[in-house]
Amino acid sequence: MDIYGFLLSPITRIAGIGDKVALRLQKRGIATIGDLLLWMPKAWIHDHVQPIANLRAGEPARVVGTVREARIVGEGKRARAHFVVEDKTGAMELVFFHAGFMARDARWRPGMRVAVRGVPERKGLLWRMVHPEWVPAARFQEGIAPVYPSCAGFSGRRMGAWIAEALRRLPRAPSPWDEELGLPLWQALRAIHTDPESEEAWRRLLQEEWFAHLALMRAKRAAARTPAPALAPGRLCQRLVAALPWPLTPAQQQAWQDIATDLSSGTRMHRLVQGDVGAGKTVVAALAAAAALEHGYQAALMAPTEVLARQHHATLAEVFAPLGMEPLLLTGSVRGKARCALLTRLSAGEPVLVVGTHALVSEEVRFAKLGLAIVDEQHRFGVRQRWALADKGRGVHLLSMTATPIPRSLALALYGDLELTVMRGLPPGRKPVITRVLRDRRGLKPALARLFAAGGRAYWIAPRVEEDEESASVLARARQLAAHFPTAGVQALHGRMRPEEKQAVLAAFARGECQLLVATTVVEVGVNVPEARAIVIEEAERYGLAQLHQLRGRVGRSHEQGYCLLLPSPRASDAQLARLRLLEQCHDGLRLAEEDLKLRGAGDLIGTRQSGAAEFRLLDPTKHGAQMLEWTELAPKAPPSEALVRFWKPDFAAAD
Repeated sequence: MDIYGFLLSPITRIAGIGDKVALRLQKRGIATIGDLLLWMPKAWIHDHVQPIANLRAGEPARVVGTVREARIVGEGKRARAHFVVEDKTGAMELVFFHAGFMARDARWRPGMRVAVRGVPERKGLLWRMVHPEWVPAARFQEGIAPVYPSCAGFSGRRMGAWIAEALRRLPRAPSPWDEELGLPLWQALRAIHTDPESEEAWRRLLQEEWFAHLALMRAKRAAARTPAPALAPGRLCQRLVAALPWPLTPAQQQAWQDIATDLSSGTRMHRLVQGDVGAGKTVVAALAAAAALEHGYQAALMAPTEVLARQHHATLAEVFAPLGMEPLLLTGSVRGKARCALLTRLSAGEPVLVVGTHALVSEEVRFAKLGLAIVDEQHRFGVRQRWALADKGRGVHLLSMTATPIPRSLALALYGDLELTVMRGLPPGRKPVITRVLRDRRGLKPALARLFAAGGRAYWIAPRVEEDEESASVLARARQLAAHFPTAGVQALHGRMRPEEKQAVLAAFARGECQLLVATTVVEVGVNVPEARAIVIEEAERYGLAQLHQLRGRVGRSHEQGYCLLLPSPRASDAQLARLRLLEQCHDGLRLAEEDLKLRGAGDLIGTRQSGAAEFRLLDPTKHGAQMLEWTELAPKAPPSEALVRFWKPDFAAAD
């Protein structure tokens, strides 16, 4: 079988994955065998057999032995399976809760040999393991083994078993770029699951993904060179500028000039405006929308989250209010008669500006006369998604915006389907956020207490949603801080919460009912609470300079002084601390992004990422940016096959 045909096959072809299991995995983005093979190990273990006599309490170990006894205690869902396994040196008890079904498993009958891995503990005269991982002894091989994260409620062991089955069936068939990239695709896919030091395999996969992206950018850029209505700015744009409470900054003037030239050209605009946090991109977008409305066309702005969409709607409502105009809002929570009325206005061709989320690209939304599509924080969308809104009409101008600092050289390669405008500088009245790297934290909580007493608000960024051995979770940190600041209304926010839960927490923070918001980096983009004056970032060395700068942009959004406090972990190296201290002196996001690219230039290609920017499956521009620029010159001249693009860009290919 063709290798891409196999990779694009549904996961139901893997033994043990039926329709119900597949549905759960699909919700986590694993729909094909290829998706499954890109579920990366989170760690590696040296999996060697230990005699039972050599076990040590609390130290994970692998034991191979013969089942001596098997019994089930209890009935139904409460049934426990107890087994005694022995080798030449001793015996060990295994306990599995809610495991009555194991009584019917022939692999656990006395006399059978099994290989188990778990954490041993002493129970009387016997060693015991509770819920160890296990396989029949005949299937176990000593050596270095991958450890997978759980997914959709399925354990890492189960994910690993499915991946092993997919690798066993992976055809040793050639792929189009094998010769140019030096290692067959099938061999690279196998190596990243069997060799923890497989840098050659990682390079081969990352290069192919990058080359597929570059080819897609070239194709989209060529396809976008089509006629479009000329929307020369006129009286309405002049009135909007005159009604602003402050003059346009030089950066806004330059960006608006680039956009106005594109809109007037009679050819489709496809431009990316990259501006630092608070640079005033929304006002520039409002001017572009005004140009479309003035010519009788509709304009739409799409944001990646409902929180951000609502904030844009509120901001644009203020901007357009002096003109007697009000933008519409369309998100998943707009339902019933209000939704029907809004959809009717769009399908009737009424010249309006509508702000929304992915709901704007749903099939039920029909624009009769869409002239301008605006995509905010466009890096959060895949290639297809950011063009999907513009494809709601013919010859629709596309304006993309991002506050993510990306070095210009890398941005030109990443977003080759778009022209680039860079906005630098802050609006009048904004003060640079005072940033400090804190190794000594003794004064931190008293300082926050003074801030809260004065009515201020703060963010506290924790590194993860769930607890692990090295990092505090958002929920655990929120409980600790609530005990320390009982009157601050501490609340937690993370990406796994339902949209209405997130909205309620952010509303409480905006109203001041919550003065301390403990969150993951979900607040990185689009949360605008001017009263927030401080942000504390735990384990700051984990993040790139650009992301830290983004987080820092959540504070200092008023005339009050803002503070960013970076808390490195005790494990942070001297080099990592030196990198963090760049933030103390530099407040230019683009300059920080350039520095980050230099500092990370050596680049560790081997990775464990499961997801990231919507653009890529394995690549991480913050980690591989220097290599991506280097590889750009090596891109194959032959266009990629359709199947290759479908594998690396499934979101885009699904709609074409």
